[in-house]
Amino acid sequence: MTRRRNIKRCRISIFTSPQYFIRFVLSSFPLILFLLSNTATADDLLKEAKRVVFLGDSITYSGEYIAMLEAAIAVEFPEREIELLDLGLPSETVSGLSEPGHAGGNFPRPNLHERLDRVLQQTHPDLVIACYGMNCGIYHPYSDERFEAYRQGIRKLSQRVHAAKSRLVLLTPPVFDSTPILKRTLPAGEVEYRQPYRDYNQVLDLYSAWLVAAQGEGWQVLDIHTPMNRFLADQRLTDSSFTLADDGVHLNRQGHWLIARELIRTLGAARVDVDAKKVEDGFAAVGMIDPLLDRFKQRQGLLTDAWIGAIGHLRPGMKQGLPLDQANEQAQTLELEIRQLANSIAPFPGTKSDWHGFRRFDFDVNGKQATVVVPQRVSPGKPWVWHGEFFGHKPEPDIELLKRGFHIVYLQVPDLFGSPAAVSHWNDLYRELTDKYALAKRVGLVGLSRGGLYCYNWAIANPDKVACIYGDAPVCDFKSWPGGSGAGKRSEGDWARVLESYGFKSDAEAIAYSGNPVDNLGPLADQKIPLLHVFGDADDVVPWNENTGIVASRYQALGGEIQLIRKPGIGHHPHGLDDSTPIVDFLDSNCRGGADRRGRNYQ
Repeated sequence: MTRRRNIKRCRISIFTSPQYFIRFVLSSFPLILFLLSNTATADDLLKEAKRVVFLGDSITYSGEYIAMLEAAIAVEFPEREIELLDLGLPSETVSGLSEPGHAGGNFPRPNLHERLDRVLQQTHPDLVIACYGMNCGIYHPYSDERFEAYRQGIRKLSQRVHAAKSRLVLLTPPVFDSTPILKRTLPAGEVEYRQPYRDYNQVLDLYSAWLVAAQGEGWQVLDIHTPMNRFLADQRLTDSSFTLADDGVHLNRQGHWLIARELIRTLGAARVDVDAKKVEDGFAAVGMIDPLLDRFKQRQGLLTDAWIGAIGHLRPGMKQGLPLDQANEQAQTLELEIRQLANSIAPFPGTKSDWHGFRRFDFDVNGKQATVVVPQRVSPGKPWVWHGEFFGHKPEPDIELLKRGFHIVYLQVPDLFGSPAAVSHWNDLYRELTDKYALAKRVGLVGLSRGGLYCYNWAIANPDKVACIYGDAPVCDFKSWPGGSGAGKRSEGDWARVLESYGFKSDAEAIAYSGNPVDNLGPLADQKIPLLHVFGDADDVVPWNENTGIVASRYQALGGEIQLIRKPGIGHHPHGLDDSTPIVDFLDSNCRGGADRRGRNYQ
């Protein structure tokens, strides 16, 4: 599934006057639609943000699309600590305009700029996401004066947010749908509009197009208007009564999902289907979305009303929120419930079981069983280690890595001895875990005994995907074991399986083979992949000097780095170390988001 991120960085506008802009849009609308839907990708919208403040009108104040975004973050990126603060205010505009008789003549529309400085000073956001436009044209036909007020309001918002040293992302306005309220709308040419203009969405089309193409160095715009227009038109082809807003303005659950999925798309989310038509389908892979959304909306309601009240505003009729300290205390209780719910959502499919107090999942990947053990709290970057064979033997290093936020992975492809078929199956699982589940792009490999053939052969075929390799008495040449062509013991049954899995027709063909790890260390050295080998110097099954010893001398000659931990007088068993700290620290330091000597990032 292709996931396009849809943030636009706008530079210099050619639209020096509203009249020129309108003429350009009307004459070039197909081109505008093309530009709106075909833009360069951008970085993660929420990158490095700790507190995100949402500004907008009643659509934002309802909090529904923000709750969907929070749910996606909770299930996709549980390691992220991001506070999403909804400070939308019903009826608000950025243009400062208000239509005659608004709210029955009880009060004019509030203006964002009356409270904006207080919002920024009191919340100190890293990122502001603002969605204005729906109210800013005050539901009238297009006019240059109203359009200019909107443009000036957006420019002023941008200036103040950037002066507060925060980032700003502008959302284009949602759609206005006159179909369900057609009898309560007015046509063009009226003297006064105490009911909405029938074709008001065309005004919003223009506002949205300007936002995408507007002047302002460094502006970021996320277009939600065009996808909503398309979606509505597509649904109406088969259902003329379909609507995103029963009153033409305030979006239903479907409408909020359309906003949320454009925001989620920018995160590079893997488990949430951002092309799904409904939120339930978007979160189908994780399930239990409604209880999670309910908790997020409940917490948002507490904090939104408390913050809006503390900051102050000029809109009558708003719900009185709790004092901030009380609201924060109750929100913390809800946060614990949210964490429990998020953790109860299965991060992987298949059979769930307990593994030393951690959740284990066994599931099929192209006909082979994969095992993933999940940490209780995922470390940033989602680091992981992958076992070549004998998963679960000497589990102490894995348990400690799980405590440090690592995933532990194993794929059952026994008796393939790191052959091309095994490498192919590993490729399948790697794609599944990194593309669909967003595990780190570089993985730490654990090659215990024959597992060394799997780890090294896959690493040699995929050196740019490897953070480090830990070998424990690893087989690095099948001629040594199970072939027994040197000092080691021959295993007839295993040797026969080597011949079969590699497709050798005779022993002589296998002995002449030059594709063992000891023969192909160059790609690993080129990537400067660190190695650690733990071995017993009395090993008569997998002799260290025919495997680890050759790897060490050849790798160092190629400029590679290898650390050796010798166990004097120890044979092939027992594996590991009495104190596994050196093993855990090696894997941790090389997998957890560090950059190698070439400046690459292991994530």
